[in-house]
Amino acid sequence: MRSVRQSTEELAMRDRRSRHEIMIDILRIVVRETNITRIVYGANINFKMAQTYMAYMVEKGLVEPLSRDGKICYKITDKGRIFLEKFSELVELE
Repeated sequence: MRSVRQSTEELAMRDRRSRHEIMIDILRIVVRETNITRIVYGANINFKMAQTYMAYMVEKGLVEPLSRDGKICYKITDKGRIFLEKFSELVELE
């Protein structure tokens, strides 16, 4: 069985990640409440991409924005956890 982490490491060998692969990386990061800077560095994307992905993922109900000390943080939702679990199941099928 392969883990989701292994599949992400294998992706490093390729030139580009798919949209879903980037979303999975982001979901792994926001399992714990975190800010946009940590998302940028953790998912290895730029701020513009992070803002675009976060807006999409908020719209789809995968993450929720929270206000902490005047800053926006993000946290995974139940729907986001299900998406992450289903993706992991798919990776295991390969």
